[in-house]
Amino acid sequence: MFIGFVNPPSVVTFLGLILGVFSINFALQQEFEFAVICFMYAGVCDLFDGLVARKVKLSEKEKLFGIQLDSIVDMACFGIVPIVLALQFGLQSQPIDIIILSFYAVAAAMRLAYFNISGLEEHDGQSYYSGLPVTFAALLLPLIYLLSYFLSSVQMQWVLRGSYFVIAMLFILNIPIPKPKGIFYVIFPITALLVTFIYLSI
Repeated sequence: MFIGFVNPPSVVTFLGLILGVFSINFALQQEFEFAVICFMYAGVCDLFDGLVARKVKLSEKEKLFGIQLDSIVDMACFGIVPIVLALQFGLQSQPIDIIILSFYAVAAAMRLAYFNISGLEEHDGQSYYSGLPVTFAALLLPLIYLLSYFLSSVQMQWVLRGSYFVIAMLFILNIPIPKPKGIFYVIFPITALLVTFIYLSI
C-alpha cells in the first residue's frame, strides 16, 4: 500500500527528521532553547541510525533506501534547520547574512552529494570522511549558541557569521576527518545531555 521501507534504522532516521521539524517550530515560536535542543538530538539520531542499520539484517533495497533517506534527512536537519535557527536568532540584518547562509546550504548539499558517490576513505585501517560531516553541526552549533548568554547581540551575530562560514568551508575542504566510532557514541550523547542541562538551567 505504501512506498518505502519502515525498519529500525529508518525509524531512527525519521525520528531525527521529526526533531528537525520540532526545532523549526520552536524557533518560529521564539523558544530558542528548545529549538537548539531538538536540533542537537536530531544529530544524536543521525549518529545512531547507521549503528542500528549494522545490527539488523536488511535487504539490498532497504540498504539503498536507507542511504538515500539518510542524505535527504541530513540536508533537512543539518543543512536547512541551522539556517532557520540563524535567521530567527537575528542573522538577517546585513546583506552578508544571506550570502553566508546560502553558502552554508550549498556547502552542506555539496558535502552530502560528494559523500554519496565517494563514501569513506581507508588509511591504515582507519575510515575517514573527506570534509566535515554535516552532522557535526548538531554538536558544534549548540555549543556556539551558548555564547549568546555572555556576548551582546551584535557580538553574537558576528560570531555566528564567522562560525557558519567556517563550518561551511570545513564541509567542502578536502581534509580527512576520522569516522566516529567507539567512545564517540558515548561522548556525543553525554555532551548533548550536559548542553541540554545548561540550556534549561540558564
